[in-house]
Amino acid sequence: IGTVYPTICSITAVATEEIEDDTYWLTYWSVYGCLFLIMDVSEDFLGRIPGFYTLIIFTTIYLMLPMFRGADKIFRKVLVPLAGLQELLMLRDAMVIKKQMLKDLDPERAAVLQKSIAKFFDGSTSDSDPAVLKEELMTGWGTIKLPKIRLPFGKAEGDDSDEPNEKTNLV
Repeated sequence: IGTVYPTICSITAVATEEIEDDTYWLTYWSVYGCLFLIMDVSEDFLGRIPGFYTLIIFTTIYLMLPMFRGADKIFRKVLVPLAGLQELLMLRDAMVIKKQMLKDLDPERAAVLQKSIAKFFDGSTSDSDPAVLKEELMTGWGTIKLPKIRLPFGKAEGDDSDEPNEKTNLV
């Protein structure tokens, strides 16, 4: 159960250019290996208890299916602290957030946001106050011109026509 589907998905993930799916399946294999070792060691003692293998099967399914992200949760909460690699995991997460930010925002907004984040984490200046940084970020939003949206009822913003709307008196 825990090897056929993940093997196919791992081969597919390696063939794609995205790194996230590679990381997901590498995390799965790390956690699955630990589960297999624990099962192998404890099988002589706990194998006689009814439901032991059922529990192992459900745990494997929990780790395997992407909708649960169980392997990632176990990896972050158990394996990373045991290995003492919390700082490296935080650095990796910061790089993933930066990549996503640069992909989703236009370049000038991304540059302002990067500077604000750097000031926030610098901590040595008085500019690291969250309220000041929020105000600095919000000043850039005032220059954005939003398109006029035609609403199904009522006037669009900036529309001065006298068309009937839901507040028009019909009597």
